[in-house]
Amino acid sequence: MGAIFISYRREDSEGHAGRLYEDLAERFGKEAVFFDVSAIEPGQDFRHAIDANVARCSVLLAMIGPRWLEAGTPAARRIDDPSDFVRLEIASALKRSIPVVPVLVQGAKMPAAGQLPADLSDLAWRNAVELSHARWASDVEVLAKSLARHVGAGGGAAAPARGGSRRTALIVGAAAMVAAGAGSAVFLVRPDPSPPPSPAPVPADAGERARIAALIAQMNDAEITQRRSATARMLAEHRQSPVAVGLAVDQLSEASFQRLGKEGRVNVLTFLVESDLSVWTAAQRGEAMAAVARIHGRLAAGQGSLGPQIVELLRRLDARLEGGRPAS
Repeated sequence: MGAIFISYRREDSEGHAGRLYEDLAERFGKEAVFFDVSAIEPGQDFRHAIDANVARCSVLLAMIGPRWLEAGTPAARRIDDPSDFVRLEIASALKRSIPVVPVLVQGAKMPAAGQLPADLSDLAWRNAVELSHARWASDVEVLAKSLARHVGAGGGAAAPARGGSRRTALIVGAAAMVAAGAGSAVFLVRPDPSPPPSPAPVPADAGERARIAALIAQMNDAEITQRRSATARMLAEHRQSPVAVGLAVDQLSEASFQRLGKEGRVNVLTFLVESDLSVWTAAQRGEAMAAVARIHGRLAAGQGSLGPQIVELLRRLDARLEGGRPAS
């Protein structure tokens, strides 16, 4: 029997994770859903504990809410900390080629590879599902059907119930490992007897996406030479790339735009204004227009200020997307 591991940040999506646990536990049984595994016994190596528990599951759901990427402080994001539990959980699954499904809640967007630490960059290429409040039941039903092949029928050792401490889960896990070493067949979650699923194929444009994501990050670099060089390359080499447009549009999301410095905002907006409009998808246009409208709304409400150069670039971008006055 396989099991589902739910990874989440308490301050970001605890309520949604608990709700999803209840729904999946009702469908597959509590023994098939691994939830809330963070408190570690004193003296125990939490890296090994997390790795051992993730290894006992056949699929990991990475719950991503609006603060999943930005949790922490502006100077020190938690995701950048090698000891961050969420990072360790997801990195362990990716390392083991365990399927990882990003689950977006509260309107969250998928992070780009360039926004993630190296050991999580593959997460950006995983196909995500969205759970919305209005369509929760139907969205969960679609997700559950896709998870069914990872979770066989039948029972198994009990996984911790919702609200149970991760300490309990890890004590049970440690006992299982000790018993296994003594020749017993006791496990926290029995491994799926079927062959493990093949790793998801790497998209053909993965290399291009990684290079462009690196350039976009450099467009916000503290070093002026790096910023200028990256922006010049983006305009010279990628203005007709839908991949580049998509990654640049991602920077207009509320969290990403707030993180950009003045020069980074100017550079990203300049690229979007000067990109080839014919390669934009309808979804990219809609996302960019919504982002520009949100930024203008915040400005009108007095929730911040932007320099005249950025305001003008936003106006020119909006005019292009609306089919109005040309950008030049």
